[in-house]
Amino acid sequence: MIESGKMAEVISFKMKEAKFSLVPAYQKLEEILILYKNNGQEIDLIMPALFEIDIEHNKTIPDGRSIWFAYAEVLHDDLCDPTGNLHQIISSNNPASGSEVIQAIIDKLKLPQSSALIVAPLAGSMLSLGVNAFCRHPVARSE
Repeated sequence: MIESGKMAEVISFKMKEAKFSLVPAYQKLEEILILYKNNGQEIDLIMPALFEIDIEHNKTIPDGRSIWFAYAEVLHDDLCDPTGNLHQIISSNNPASGSEVIQAIIDKLKLPQSSALIVAPLAGSMLSLGVNAFCRHPVARSE
């Protein structure tokens, strides 16, 4: 978890350097998914089955952006509700650590601890952008 927490903080820093672009988070997501697949780890435990990994061409299908949005959508309500745990962690006066945000995401989505690396880019983007950037626009939902 410590390694993942540090990764989230590095991604947050890189996003700030890139004028708050999400590209560093998207790229890291793709790298991690390919690493999981190359190591024979079960991606289905932490990702919906619709995501495929094309090892030969070193990319994910859909790409890191789509994966980021899939996670962001399922976490939207907890992050944007002032009583939500993620909202409270991100908007706290005390800066949250990458590990804290990762653990909150894992707990919220009931993911295995082994998913810490895959949620680190999302945690990093939350640290970088804060609640307002995520909650400025409502997420379109199909019901």
